[in-house]
Amino acid sequence: MSHAHPTILVGDDDADFCRLLTMLLIGAGYNVLTANDGHTLVRLAQEHMPDLMLVDLMMPHLDGYEALRQLRNDTRTAHIPMIVVTARVAPADLVSGFESGADDYVVKPVIGDELLARIKGHLRRAARRPVHSPLTGLPGNSLLTEEIRYRQRRASTFALLHFDLTDFKAFNDIYGFARGDHAIRTLADALRVTISEPAEQGVFLGHIGGDDFALICAPERAEALCRVAIAHFDALAPALYDEADRALGYIETIDRDGELRRFELMALAIGGAIHTPRRFNDLEDLGRCVAEMKQQAKQRHMSTYLISLGDDLPPLDGPPRTV
Repeated sequence: MSHAHPTILVGDDDADFCRLLTMLLIGAGYNVLTANDGHTLVRLAQEHMPDLMLVDLMMPHLDGYEALRQLRNDTRTAHIPMIVVTARVAPADLVSGFESGADDYVVKPVIGDELLARIKGHLRRAARRPVHSPLTGLPGNSLLTEEIRYRQRRASTFALLHFDLTDFKAFNDIYGFARGDHAIRTLADALRVTISEPAEQGVFLGHIGGDDFALICAPERAEALCRVAIAHFDALAPALYDEADRALGYIETIDRDGELRRFELMALAIGGAIHTPRRFNDLEDLGRCVAEMKQQAKQRHMSTYLISLGDDLPPLDGPPRTV
């Protein structure tokens, strides 16, 4: 979801520099996240989807070059503007930074006005990107946000559902981004079919980015649509894998700690909330509730949904079932 104040993720192992940069950015009206090593930088980017990133090239555990490369190869984060902030000004270092995926660079010691001007420029250009996802053709995050705010202004009651794939990163790491993009399009197709059989009235389907999708519908249709979406995706998901992995029912890859880990085949996790005129203060409150439901659903590692009905009611809890 978009925020009134853009979020900037800073990756640098110099704690003093991070503090100074954080003060500068907060003073300019930005939200700030910080990471002191490359692994943390990648994890925070994937979890929080910042609007822009400032990345030092020399960080422990995973240097800036590799962090940039991984984030550019991840469909969830590939679109984020990334600025290298570095003391290394040798042409070869800068060329390597751009080849790894950087959009721009700023040399330390940083001049505050110059950095803020570059940040504003990249955020402005990012905001002008097409309003539909080039991968799926569905309305993007900006149109989704406008639709939610429009319904909130009209004091409407509606359900907001957030769709996400479990263990998508492991799939992407093993099979590559082209197969990852195919998995995302497969989910988009499953969701299109979900809202067209029969044609649903007053439904809005959007592609937030990566493997994240959102759907707005009438509250009384939310649970049925979740069940249908799960049935469609679960029928398609096995074909995304090679035959040997499909037969095993899992894939194996090295995790961030260097350990060999087993990941089951991807499932569809759905988190949702019923919006009523007085329940949520704003879009961010609604987004937090939906995100919490989705995270709880993802912990089950199977296709399921969890929809918050209200503070005094238990959520709709959807284990897999036949539709």
